[in-house]
Amino acid sequence: MDDVATIAKEWWMLAVLGVVSLVCGVVAIVYPDVTLLAVGIIFGFYLLMAGIFELVEAVVGDPASRALSAIVGIVALLAGLICLRRPGDSLLALVVVLGAYLIVTGVARLVRAFASVEHRGWSLLSAVIDLILGILILSWPDESLVTLAVFFGISLIFRGVFALVAAFQLRKLRKEDSADVAPPISAAPA
Repeated sequence: MDDVATIAKEWWMLAVLGVVSLVCGVVAIVYPDVTLLAVGIIFGFYLLMAGIFELVEAVVGDPASRALSAIVGIVALLAGLICLRRPGDSLLALVVVLGAYLIVTGVARLVRAFASVEHRGWSLLSAVIDLILGILILSWPDESLVTLAVFFGISLIFRGVFALVAAFQLRKLRKEDSADVAPPISAAPA
């Protein structure tokens, strides 16, 4: 059985993911405070993991970028701890931490982009986007809170719609694939 047929058999899992994503997106838009609390906790764990990976990169990675990796790793660890320690009480701190993290990461990526020839364009674009988002978030922290929750909800809704469309396309593909397979011909009795 080929990979597409195997995936098409489980189309319903993608449909469930789409429905859950749609519901979570609507909840994120309707209840931005609860969403921000959850995002704060999830983002805290993400930053801890990102910090650990950056510190590992600082130890075993390219010697030219070890210092930058160490700085980004330490900032990410501190930001993650802040997010986990007070996700509900300091949502404004979450925005400031997010903005600062994006600026530090953007600067580090910018330096890395000029140090590397491979994929320089994408690295520069990623660095500039991080810098611009970080500056915008720090410029308007109060608006950034609600905007963050609403954008997260919109993103989840689009992802849910995409997952549902893909699920029903897989379901259609599965039905077409099963119709194309003819039953085996058995030998006639003698």
